[in-house]
Amino acid sequence: MSINKTILLIFLLVFSSKVCAQIRIGVALPLMNNTENKEEKKLGTEMLQGISDAVKEHNRNNPGAKVELLTEDTQRDPAIALEIINKFGSDKKVIAIFGPVFSSELSPNAGAADFHKIPVVTPTSTQNFLAQKNPFLFQLNPTYDIRGRTMAKFANDELKMKRFAVFSEDSYGKNFAESFSDEVLKNGGSITATVYYSKDDNDLTQELEELEDKIFSTDKFIDFGNITKENFDIIKSYDIKFSYPDSLKNEMLVVSIYKLFGRDADRIMDSLKLKPTASFDKSRTVIPGYTEAIYIPISTYMEIPKMISQYFSEHINLPVLGTSDWNNKEILEENKIYIKNLYFDSDFNLREDAETPDKLSESGIKNYFFGYDGMKLILDKISEGNKDRISLNNALELTENYITFHNKITLIDRTNTELEIMRFNMGELMRLGNFKYNKLNY
Repeated sequence: MSINKTILLIFLLVFSSKVCAQIRIGVALPLMNNTENKEEKKLGTEMLQGISDAVKEHNRNNPGAKVELLTEDTQRDPAIALEIINKFGSDKKVIAIFGPVFSSELSPNAGAADFHKIPVVTPTSTQNFLAQKNPFLFQLNPTYDIRGRTMAKFANDELKMKRFAVFSEDSYGKNFAESFSDEVLKNGGSITATVYYSKDDNDLTQELEELEDKIFSTDKFIDFGNITKENFDIIKSYDIKFSYPDSLKNEMLVVSIYKLFGRDADRIMDSLKLKPTASFDKSRTVIPGYTEAIYIPISTYMEIPKMISQYFSEHINLPVLGTSDWNNKEILEENKIYIKNLYFDSDFNLREDAETPDKLSESGIKNYFFGYDGMKLILDKISEGNKDRISLNNALELTENYITFHNKITLIDRTNTELEIMRFNMGELMRLGNFKYNKLNY
């Protein structure tokens, strides 16, 4: 082989290796290499497994646009997370950063993405307005604000409800409750009662009794256990909206006039010359109607048994609207005798065609797909030709109706606005479909 051909071959090999390795993505995860605690290591390693699998698939399918991962351990420390973002941001070959994953790591450092003009994609951070207020930052998991507003909008648009009570944990739950209440008011509805409780309280009797008193005080009722024959015949002759009058009388129920006659109940009662029951025993079965549902944003699925059994024992008898922490099929089924009608949002519902790695727990599978699906979104944008920071950022901002294995992504202000709505009724958990919150509708 001639010297010129040898030089040319070496040049081509060097050039091709540089081309193949020129796209780099930084990964900032809590790998917790500084601890021997295996439980603390799980989240980061499981998410990294998903990220790595997505990159392997991409590189097999795109040999001319291979991606190299650079992985760093945030140790769940905001200061270290900032050092990592600055390190990746200073490397011009790194065109995106995946992570950090915790809001506590990201919140103090949210402006670093714009400083370096590099897309920073967090798969799980849910703190309000981080991406909206910071260019180049993307939140693939809907924020607390979007979750609260989505459930309020769903109840208004799909369930045709207007009046709600709120029963919320006093710290974490407030993140959802305040947005839910604000959205209800924006849609022309009202909040009839708001009561907060401490997540450390195992006995919620006092708070639930306060809630019950507030709900009942805004309502008007007819006691079918003590109704006169004349009044019963009047009601029976009218086409009431709720159940059969004979059933209500046989069970001696106390029923809201708004449940019987709808939102126009006061006018109808006047026209029928009926008066609501002045007083009744609240320990009996009471069916409220002025308040149409209660929003309960719990802080963890472990609260479900405590919450739902005590709620049931207070005889409030309203549909429950909840957050994704209610999404635990096993615990819901164990407590189904207490749950009559529950709706909640969900940020994770795995498709049936998803191939799950062996030996991963339920939480491990979630971590894996948070990593896999989030990284695949970035890689798909790269495959479309967006191979520098600015074009990749612009492409990510236009993400709409992107289907992953566990969710759907539509980014508005760089924040995912898609959630799936679930219903648990009569012991059956069912999907009602995706619901997109769009504040631009106002």
